[in-house]
Order: sequence, then structure tokens, then C-alpha cells
Amino acid sequence: MVSNQIFKKYTDVYYVDYYHPYRIHGEKNPNFNNFSGSILNLKENRDQDIQDFFLLMNHGLSSDNVVICVVPSSDSNKVDSGIKKLAQKFVSFGRRIDGTACLQRHTSVPKASRGGSRDVETHLSSIEVTNNVIIRNREVILLDDVCTSGSSLTACETLLKRAGASNVYKVVLGLTFR
Repeated sequence: MVSNQIFKKYTDVYYVDYYHPYRIHGEKNPNFNNFSGSILNLKENRDQDIQDFFLLMNHGLSSDNVVICVVPSSDSNKVDSGIKKLAQKFVSFGRRIDGTACLQRHTSVPKASRGGSRDVETHLSSIEVTNNVIIRNREVILLDDVCTSGSSLTACETLLKRAGASNVYKVVLGLTFR
């Protein structure tokens, strides 16, 4: 499902590389690098970075009838994101199923990177599965840009499994390194 030649694995999360936040404790992080910058650019919907991540990751993801879902933004009004565009590129290449609208946040929550809760319950109570037919009895790749605590990924995995997904593979671009 997910190739260990492309992705590294930490517990149950597959990731491309470490993400170093731009700032730590209000100061510029001396470890911030080009890879971390590319993730921030993807978050800003920059087409070149979306394409670069597509080329880097595409061959490491199974293409046999797997559903690709994304962790929704903390802002319930933000329905388009760089990670969603990346997921849709993965769908357009191969026999993958577009599940990018399956998970929707119905209530905005404060961004965790700005001090919002990193509690799984916060996400479970603000996200819903809107189309369980597409994921029922299927394997799902759950895609997100950055994993810090893993709470949003865990909540989305739980919701997808409750809705009938047979297995959920959590894949992120960057695993936060502090």
C-alpha cells in the first residue's frame, strides 16, 4: 500500500521527511530547510510545490482501487487546500478513488500550530464523514501535510474506520521535528 522505499515510518504514520517549523518560541528556527519551506508553499497552494510532491511521492502509493482522503483544514470554510490538490493529482494518476470530500469539518477549531487543542476529541467532535459509501470495505490513504501530535490523523482514522473503511494508512509530507 505504502512503499518504504519512498516513505519512512514513525509508529503508524508514514512520512517523507522531517518538518522543521519556521519559528520556535518566537525565534526563526535555525533548522528550517528547503523541504520544510516546500511544505509551507504547498499549504499556500503553490502549483510547483504540489507538482514536486506529486513526483516525489506518487510511485510510493498503491494505485489499485485505494481511496485517497485528506484531513480537513481547521477552518470549516476552507474547502480547497494544497494537500487536497495533491491528493486529487494522485487520483488522476492510476486507479485511485477520489475521497477528498469524504471528511469535512463542520465546526472550525483554532489551529493547533497557534495554540489550539491537540486533543483527539476536539477533532472527533468537529469532523464528519460525508460519504461512507465510497470508503466502505476499502483501503484508504489518509493524507495530511504535517503531523505534530497526530491528533487530527487519529481522529480522522477513527471516523473512517467507524464508517466502514477496511484499513487506513496515514501518510504525511512532514513529521514535525522539535
